[in-house]
Formats: sequence, C-alpha cells, structure tokens
Amino acid sequence: MSYSDKAKQAMLRKAAEKLDSAKDDYKSARYDSCISNLYYSAFQTVTSLLIARGDLLSKHTHVRAFVNRELASKGLIDKSLAKLYNKLMDLRSDADYNSDVFFD
Repeated sequence: MSYSDKAKQAMLRKAAEKLDSAKDDYKSARYDSCISNLYYSAFQTVTSLLIARGDLLSKHTHVRAFVNRELASKGLIDKSLAKLYNKLMDLRSDADYNSDVFFD
C-alpha cells in the first residue's frame, strides 16, 4: 500500500469517527460539538478525495473552494451538498470560536 493509499484510508477512518462522535453529541445535546464534528467529517472526507487525486490542499478555505469549483460546479456532487458543506464550515467556525453563539 502506498503512502497516499494509507493517508487516504486514515482520513476516511477519521471522518467516520467524527461522524460517529457527531451522532453521540447530538444524542447528548452537545450541539456545538456536533456541528464541529459534522464539519470535520465532511472536511476529512473531501481531503481523502484530494489525496486520492494527488492534490494536497490542507487549508479549509482551499478545500471549500475545491468542493464548490471542482465538485459542485462540474456536477460531480449536487449543489445542495456544496451548500451544506459551506454552511457546516460557517457554523463550525461559530461553534468553535464565537463565545456569543450557542446552538440548541
């Protein structure tokens, strides 16, 4: 197995773990953490795709641009999924860094 295959699989494993954590957070009414984990699950899934393509974009804004320009605009994913990704990214920023915002 090549380095990129290992890295891709590691990102997918991390994404699955974040999704499981988000489900647990939701059940326990930890909504800020749920949003953050949902976003990171999506981010790590897209990062795995980028690794598989041989691209190395690790900045959140670059990955967001890839989702919008390369996946949604070219019809590889439904535009509603790109909108969801964008919304999760924005909400995650509030959940993690904005002391005035609490999700319920």
